[in-house]
Amino acid sequence: MADLLTAAPKLSCIIGLPESFTLPRPVQRRDWSNILPSDTSPPVRVMEQDLAYIMYTSGSTGTPKGIMHTHRSGLNYARMAAHTYGLTHTDRLGNHSPLHFDMSTLDYFSGPLVGATTVIIPEAYTKMPASLSQLAQDEALTIWYSVPFALIQLLLRGVLDERDLRSLRWVLFGGEPYPAKYMYGLMERLPQARFSNVYGPAEINQCSYYHVPPLTDGRAVAAEVAPIGQIWANAEERVVDDQDQLVASGEVGELLVRTPTMMNGYWQRPDLNERVFYRTEVAHQTAVFYRTGDLVQQLPDGNYQFVGRKDRQIKTRGYRIELDEVEATLVGHPQVEEAAAYGVPLAGGSQQIEAAVILKPDGGLDEAELKRQVAERLPAYAVPERVAIAPSFPRTTSGKIDRRTLQTQAIARLQAAAESRDPSTISP
Repeated sequence: MADLLTAAPKLSCIIGLPESFTLPRPVQRRDWSNILPSDTSPPVRVMEQDLAYIMYTSGSTGTPKGIMHTHRSGLNYARMAAHTYGLTHTDRLGNHSPLHFDMSTLDYFSGPLVGATTVIIPEAYTKMPASLSQLAQDEALTIWYSVPFALIQLLLRGVLDERDLRSLRWVLFGGEPYPAKYMYGLMERLPQARFSNVYGPAEINQCSYYHVPPLTDGRAVAAEVAPIGQIWANAEERVVDDQDQLVASGEVGELLVRTPTMMNGYWQRPDLNERVFYRTEVAHQTAVFYRTGDLVQQLPDGNYQFVGRKDRQIKTRGYRIELDEVEATLVGHPQVEEAAAYGVPLAGGSQQIEAAVILKPDGGLDEAELKRQVAERLPAYAVPERVAIAPSFPRTTSGKIDRRTLQTQAIARLQAAAESRDPSTISP
């Protein structure tokens, strides 16, 4: 990562972290020379294959895992991202993601590599969309990168009509599906900015992108969410079935990727490493691919469409169902702001689908109407058994919906209901 250190004297750093959840105080500027302890490299010999950092997953789908990245993988990502999005020393990146979330590597690796400014956004701003949009205006941000949830909140509650965000030239989003109705809404508010869907698990940093066509070119995204696009230049993909055989173009399969931006493995988890790495022979040498666990389908134009997670597929009444498809259908209703679908285990190894939604302030839907929304677009077996209307969702520290917690709450509710009907549980 020596390239980053040599770029450091050209940087400015913006700091300001409120101690409590109050109206954010102005950020304070500090000269970068006051932060770096020395302008000389430490007396340590570092090879590109040496461990650079360990990043832990959020744990939203299980126990957090330590992802080991090397100097080679970090620097390759920094260079490739800077090239793909045309980063220069004149850019100002808004660091919306926490340090432990892989999205922050764009701001902390690619930004310094080209001598750009990274604006570290205080956590309180991320909770208040109007303050966040004010900060984006005041700091003249040029690059934005976050999960779609933050962008949805900016559109709905960021008072964008009162802001001048003409400096923003590129909006990057990823980590979860971004419903088209919100994406197009924000594109209309920010006509000067390019929009791109960025894809890649934390284990490989990033491996594909989709540049959304401008609205003037017509609304070319036929799906309810944008494709994850094409694999970028320093990566190779395979799409395979359950037997690791290549699927035909247009068929759904699991995405496998090999790239120099890939991790070395999970920290002290040889069992996981054995499962997630696929090895094959390429040009008489062993090539290692990472199993993303994501199901994709190649579209006629060559772009890949994200279909869902392998672990987000459930079987109910003998049918296989994509929970992400159920969510997308619910969000398709104009009065639904967000939706989460999850499987709830039942006796005998079966599962039932449940879902929860957050409605827009003027939304007056009930559960029956929401179920009809799904029934009109999906088979009867994909209609959730229950659709709860919630004021908010539990979330991970990166802002993603914590579906694991929603599932745990649903299981507890069913268990309590079963016990209340069991005479043996009633005290004399």
